[in-house]
Amino acid sequence: MIIDCHVHAGELNKHYPVWWIEELYRVWGGVHQWTYDRPTMSVGERLVYQMDQVGIDVMCIMTSDHRRVYPNDAGPYTPNDFMLEVKAVAPDRFALTGSVDPFRDIQGSVREIERCIKQHGFNAFKLYPSYDHFDPRDERLNPVYEKLVELDVPMQVHMGWTPCKNAPMKFQHPYLLDDVGARFPELKVVIAHVGWPWVEECLAVVAKWENFHVDFAYWGWFGAEMTFQTVKRIGDLCGYDKLCFGSENSHTHMAVGMFQSFGDVANKLGVDPISPENMEKIMWKNTARLWKIKPKAGVKKKAAAETS
Repeated sequence: MIIDCHVHAGELNKHYPVWWIEELYRVWGGVHQWTYDRPTMSVGERLVYQMDQVGIDVMCIMTSDHRRVYPNDAGPYTPNDFMLEVKAVAPDRFALTGSVDPFRDIQGSVREIERCIKQHGFNAFKLYPSYDHFDPRDERLNPVYEKLVELDVPMQVHMGWTPCKNAPMKFQHPYLLDDVGARFPELKVVIAHVGWPWVEECLAVVAKWENFHVDFAYWGWFGAEMTFQTVKRIGDLCGYDKLCFGSENSHTHMAVGMFQSFGDVANKLGVDPISPENMEKIMWKNTARLWKIKPKAGVKKKAAAETS
């Protein structure tokens, strides 16, 4: 079983302007990451095709709302309800991570979180402090955090670097979440990207707060050896219950194989491997627990030849 906890779902030119995708993914292929050699497929069909190609069973797909920080609301925006269209393509293959830009409307964001979770079964919510220009320590966000605690859903949060120029680095540091952990210790937090390049800072925050976790989305960029060493270090220090496999669109095609190569990497480095039990936690069990995903026995991935 493999569950990918970090994939963006949106339609090029509708939810994501081409100029923004080119900027965001310029070092990894640009717009190509949003067509994946199948430009005529719908978003849901394309993501199922990707899953079948690399052996992913379930994707946690996410939205975003970055309109406010661009002139005339011209920034990227994927409505949460679009995820329902994507999921309808293969209901057993998708879990839903909604999002809000809380400073468009704090109370409106609280209502949207409740609507998506109670009416449509969303599994998690994501915030983007750097993309949406806010400090997660801001106490005006307390109603959002309180609602996530009340509904017992995890908050995935972008932390770390992005090529996007309109994303201030002052809002990318994992330590900013320390105050959130202090005020809301029951809030389940998943720090995206291990907060790279502030990995040590991220490790310290995750080790401090019981309900803090990390995902390794876009670590395919760093290769198997560096990723293995970081996974093993965080797991050995913080516990393997805190690590979630995620790919990021630019690395979905290779992230699974990279993680599956960790045994060979351990042999090469002459160190103890990560146990099969802990690899299972990383590759699906931790995400299944946090997102409350119950994989159904008998869900079969289509053969690649059937979707080519």
